[in-house]
Amino acid sequence: MGRKQTAADILDSESPSIEPGTEQRYARVIGPRGNHQHEVEFTDGTRTLVTLQPRFRHLVWVKRGHYVIVDPSLGTTTEKVGGEIIHVLFPKHIKTLEQSGQWPAEFSRKRQETPEKDNDDDDNSDNDDDLFVNNNRPVMSDTESSSSDEE
Repeated sequence: MGRKQTAADILDSESPSIEPGTEQRYARVIGPRGNHQHEVEFTDGTRTLVTLQPRFRHLVWVKRGHYVIVDPSLGTTTEKVGGEIIHVLFPKHIKTLEQSGQWPAEFSRKRQETPEKDNDDDDNSDNDDDLFVNNNRPVMSDTESSSSDEE
């Protein structure tokens, strides 16, 4: 199987192929840790370090907040690594899983609870405490500048 075929399989896969098996679990990526390793959080809240399969490494970029399917039985060559990412879920996969009722409720709540940008900034626009203060410049008050003008 060539690189183009693998990319097509990843991007065009349908819901029956993305369902996790008996040992496989859904996880949310917390962040990359280097050397194709990512910290993930499972539905029960446990966190572990997993590796990305070599066939995905130059095709898919896994970022913080993405959802993946992890097989904990793979990649247990060291005690730090707790599994291997076997599938990266795209928004269309998640939508299909939600419609079929197979998506975990824990992740549905976390997706809905993500903070949106508040529009309350207009109410506090006159508050000078929120402004950026440049510590690299001396602070001159109005009295100092007026006294230097008089001389």
